[in-house]
Order: sequence, then structure tokens, then C-alpha cells
Amino acid sequence: MGNINISGLIVVIGAPGSGKTRIAKLIAERLGCGYLNVGELSLEKGYILGRDEERGSYIIDEERIREEISKMEGTIVIETISPHAVPKERVSLVIAVRCRPSILLGRLRERGYPEKKIRENLEYEAIDGPLFDALQIADASKIIEIDGCEGNDEEIFDALTGIRRGIGRFNWSQDFLSILEEI
Repeated sequence: MGNINISGLIVVIGAPGSGKTRIAKLIAERLGCGYLNVGELSLEKGYILGRDEERGSYIIDEERIREEISKMEGTIVIETISPHAVPKERVSLVIAVRCRPSILLGRLRERGYPEKKIRENLEYEAIDGPLFDALQIADASKIIEIDGCEGNDEEIFDALTGIRRGIGRFNWSQDFLSILEEI
């Protein structure tokens, strides 16, 4: 494995169930740096604006989270579904975790998500939502798309060392269309 020299914020973004947590923790462990889950920080600090009962999720105060993260020093791997909770001027790298919709469907059902939330997240993945969100906080040269379906850890570290980087690797359109009747 090549040398990894990244400082600042490493943002791991993607749909719920895509593999963000596993990948973010793995990177933080390998780099020997901090790990932060935006959702957990929101709950811990009380940065909650309300609850979306229909989706069964909290509405986080992105501005307060962004301010909190801005005060943190050093290299930190940040796991989030919200690009707007991250101070983009401190972002060194964004890892957009992607997951085939047919696999994501099973993962979200196992978690007991409401069908509306499942469908929204599958659509988000199918239309390249994680990549679009990554582009909100970094230019394409700072973005890596990783397959969260297969769990190939070496692919992650190849991307971090620059051996394999880039965007536009995934097209889940056919996979999404194949499961439309199930959702």
C-alpha cells in the first residue's frame, strides 16, 4: 500500500445503509485520526430542529453542526448524509459511498425503515445523489466514489493513495429499474 498523506476533513457521504460507517471507521483507524458521526454529534449536543415523523428521522441543525466542526483541529473522518453540515473550506477529500439499489433495498428493510424512506433512499442512490452531494462541498479532483456493496477494503486504500481515484464509476439505473415493482 502506498503512503497516505491527507490532512483536514475527510468526508464520507452516502445513503443510509450504503456502508458509510464501516468505511469511515476503517479509514480513521488506518490513518490514526479522529472519527465523527454527524448524526451522533447532533443528538449529543442537542442540535436538533425537530423530527420528521413520516421518515422516522431527526432534522439536524446543519449550521450549528458546521460551526462545531469548524472549531475542531487535526485530521478528522466525518460520516454524514448531509453535505451542508460540513465546513467545505476545510474539506480535503470526499468519499462518496455507493451501493447497488437492490442490495440497499435489503439493508434498509433489515433496519425496519418505512417504505417511503426506503424508496427515497433508493432513488437518491439511483440518480447519483451521493456524488451530487459530494460536489456540493468539493471539486471533482477531491472526490472518490467507493463501492460500499462489496466491502473491498483495498479498493478504499488504493483510492486514498491515489492509485485509483475518480468519479462517474457507477450507473445503477438498470438495477434500480429491476426492483421498482418491489418498492
